[in-house]
Order: sequence, then structure tokens, then C-alpha cells
Amino acid sequence: MDQGLQSKKYTAWQLLCAYWHSEHRGFAYGLLAVVISMTMVLVGMDVVFNYWYNYFYNALQAYDKHGAVSLLIVFMFLATVFIVISVYRYYVTQFFGLRWRQWMTNQFINRWLEKRSYYYLENFDVNTDNPDQRIQEDAGAIVTISLDLLVGLVGSITTFIAFIYILWTLSGVIKLPLGSWGTLTIPGYLVWVAIIYSCIGTFLAFKIGRPLVALNFEQQRREATFRFSAIDLRTHSEHVALYRGEADENRILHKLFGRVLENWYMIILRQKLLLWFTSGYSQMSVFLPLLVVLPNYFNKVFLLGGLMQSLRAFASIQDALSFLVSSYTSIAQWRAVVKRLLTFLNHMAEIEDQAILQNKLIYKKFPSNKIVVRNLSLNTPRGEPLLRDINEQFDFGGHYLLKGASGIGKSTFIRAIAGIWPFGEGDIELPEKESVIYLPQKPYVPLGSLREALLFPHDLTVSPSDEVVSQALEDCHLHNLIQRLYEAARWSELLSPGELQRISFARILLHKPDWIFLDESTSSLDLANEKYLYKLLKEKLPRSAVISVGHQASTEAFHDAIIDLEKYSAHPSS
Repeated sequence: MDQGLQSKKYTAWQLLCAYWHSEHRGFAYGLLAVVISMTMVLVGMDVVFNYWYNYFYNALQAYDKHGAVSLLIVFMFLATVFIVISVYRYYVTQFFGLRWRQWMTNQFINRWLEKRSYYYLENFDVNTDNPDQRIQEDAGAIVTISLDLLVGLVGSITTFIAFIYILWTLSGVIKLPLGSWGTLTIPGYLVWVAIIYSCIGTFLAFKIGRPLVALNFEQQRREATFRFSAIDLRTHSEHVALYRGEADENRILHKLFGRVLENWYMIILRQKLLLWFTSGYSQMSVFLPLLVVLPNYFNKVFLLGGLMQSLRAFASIQDALSFLVSSYTSIAQWRAVVKRLLTFLNHMAEIEDQAILQNKLIYKKFPSNKIVVRNLSLNTPRGEPLLRDINEQFDFGGHYLLKGASGIGKSTFIRAIAGIWPFGEGDIELPEKESVIYLPQKPYVPLGSLREALLFPHDLTVSPSDEVVSQALEDCHLHNLIQRLYEAARWSELLSPGELQRISFARILLHKPDWIFLDESTSSLDLANEKYLYKLLKEKLPRSAVISVGHQASTEAFHDAIIDLEKYSAHPSS
């Protein structure tokens, strides 16, 4: 059974291993075996090419025209095989990454949405920024970079094992005179030079490049904040235009972008320092093998082919041992991505634990068709009291209006009944089988067609026909939208606040709930439309109970009972 990402804190290793413990692990291990096998075959072909260089340059030195031409034909065949295997290794690796990313992204989406983590993080947590970017960008980046590093590491290990014998054999023995101490004999000296050189390079690369991890993490955070500010401006473009707030928005965007550039410049400086080292290291890698191999060539230990084979073998060993040096930038990016994902994942676990710890609300289901609230007390996320000892009963079919001063906690009371406010204690009894719908003041219209938006959430047993949907729009005075049922648009930006609130009422007519909670759901409507819609609910859904939150005196006439929450306020007005 695939349990996926759980509601707990993860380490980097646990996050990486999650896919390999899932129900897809058989497929994953199979593809990984194919990738590793192809990598080993390619390394084996590098060994063949290494020997080919020996034979080819020896043929050139001997002016063996026939032998050289024959070896060129062999090279063309080997190169063709090498290209085919390289292309298919790329394909299999990318397909593997696609499947891994699909699983990883799905898991993060599930974790984000389960237990209402998306709601808690957005409203009660200040430590997690841009969860959408973590899911869309970082979940893909961790897969891509991990696979690249894994393939590179396997290739480096295989290359080292494959070429160590060749280089050891070609090295022979070098004797270093030490004066009165005698002579130092070093067998396989080329191998030791490559190992020592690579170890020094790896140590210095880590020393120089280590700050890049923190800088890359901070860069992603600042980039995301800048991008979010631009998106926020686009979302609230009308408000900014009406306020003539262009100058302030300009200042905010430039300030945030300045912070992006500031950190980016720090990365450039550190990358420049790392580039000084890696460039010098790479150039020295060309000079050093020549320096240590030429003595054997001039001593006629081997011919020109042996020289070229030794240089390529040395370069292969040195590249394998320098994997960490050449991949340090990728490693720094990988660590930053892992850190961001762990921050996101672990903060979800923390906020869920906090919600469980503070949530002392007890929900019970009863066959009786009523909602009963007993000894209910609600707090803010910081533990400050809002409402105390609420005892109320809502009977099926009744129409109730919740009143009280702004900020007293009317919407919080609705959220507690809906089960999404975890900060409080008390008993809430709910109908066992009856359907409930909650409409916030600012309606939510998901991306997609207008019909899909009207049917959200899609929990209807039978999907209504277009005629029924069109009639609901007509009933809510939205006849101008009937011809646009299948048009996909950003309806929340395209429609006016009043139209959006009427969309919510059309949604009620289509879902036909037994209990309707309206949290200032007519605040953007004129009095005539407000009166009409409340009357429409009584006509179309005469048996449904309606519980409204409102400030306007006009709403009182549409309800049978008025509940003033001021009497339950933890800070009653004088």
C-alpha cells in the first residue's frame, strides 16, 4: 500500500527515499537498473576508446596507413554504438524523472490539501512562503538534480574502477632520488598523483563554495516574494488603479527587486571566486598529466600511443575523482531545494500538530436535524479569547441572523461550526446525513469553465443538465452568462463582486443543501437584489435552514430569529 508523504517531520534522506518505498518502487528500481547498466556500458566503451587511442597513435607513429584506416572504421562503429546508447540512456533517465516527479508532485499536493494544511499555512503560519512554488518548481527540481547527480556519481565510480588498472599499468615505477636518504620508489605513481590532486581540489571547492547553499536558498525566497508581489498587483489591479496607488506599488516592487539583485550579486561574487578555482583546476588538469607522463615517454617506456592512452586514462581518473568539484554548483542548488521542500513539509506537520494541540472542539453527529452549540469558546491563533460560553440551537427550516460588532468573531463562529477553526473548545452537534454549504463573503470561483465553477464542489449525485444550470443563472439574474457556460476564464477577476455573489446563490440552487451558511454573502448587492435572493431561497428551498452573518439592518427582515453574539464576547463593548 502506497502511504506517500505522511503528516510528520522529514529529513532529507527520508524525503528522497519516500518514492523508493512507495508502490512504484518496483518500476523505479527497474528503470534505475537500466540507467546504471547503460552508464556502465558507456564507461566500458570509454575503456575501449582508451585502448583504441593507443593502437591508433602507434599506427600513426609507425606510418601504418592501412592500420590507421582500419582503426578509423572501427572508431566509426564504436562511436555509432556509443551515440545510440547515450541517447537511450538520456531518454530512460528523463522518463524515469518524469514518473518520479509525477509521484512527488502528487504527494505534495495531497499533503497540502489534506487536514486543511493549505488553509492553516495561509492563515496561521508566517514561516512558509510560496507553497505553490515549492510544489510546482522545487518538487521537479529535486528530481532533476538528484537524477543528474546520481548518474554522474555512478559514472564517476565506474570510471575510477575501470581506469585504475589501466593507469596503474601504464604508470610503471618512478624513482625519486632523496640524496643521503636513498631513493623513493613509487609504483603506479600516476594514480597517486591523480588521487592527491583530486582530493585537494575537492576540499578547496567545498571550502570556497559552501556559502552558495545559503545564498541559493535566500535567492529563491526573494525571487518568490518579488514574483508574488507582482501577481498580487495583477490580482488587485482595479483596487490599485482606484486608489491611484501606482507610485506605492512601484516603490514596493523596486524595493523587493532590489533585494533580489542584492543577494544575486552576493551569489555572483561567490561564483566568481569558485570559478577562479575551478578554471585554474581544470587548466592544471591538462598540464599536470603531461608533466608526470612525459618522463616515461622520453625514457621510451611506451610509444606515442601509450602517451595518449596514459593522458586519457589520467584525465578519466581525475574527472571521476573530481566529481564533487565539477558538480559543486549543482550540489549547492540541490541542498537549497531540499531545504526549501523540508521547510514546507515540516511546517505543515508543525501547524497540523499545533491545530490538534489547541483544538478542544468536540463534533458529534446525531439523527436529529438540528445544530446545537454547547459551551463553545473560541480564541485567536495567538490564544487571545474571542467568544465565550456560546449556547445556541439552530432548528431545521429556520432562518437565523448572527449580529455583532465588527471583529467580534461572527465569521470565526461560522468557521468553527464548519470545522475549519481549530482554536477553541466546546461541543458542536451536527445533523448526521444532511448536506451543508458555506458561502464566504468573497466567493471562490475555481479555474475552468463557468459550468464547472457553478457545480463546485462536484459532490452532486447526478450532474444537472445545461437547462437546469441555465435556469439557476436566470433565477439569479445572470442571464447574460448563460451563453458562456463552457467558456473557461478567470471568472473571479472577470466578474464584479455582485455577480460573484449571485454566482454563489446559483450554486446553492444547484446543490440544494439542507443547511445554508451565508457569511455576509450579500454585502456587495443592492437592497433590491439582496431582498430578491433571500426571497428566492425561501421559494426554491423552503425546507432549508439559513444562518446568515450580516451588519446591515435590511437583512433582519429575511430571518425568523436574531442572535446577537455581543452577549458572548470575551471583550464586551461598554
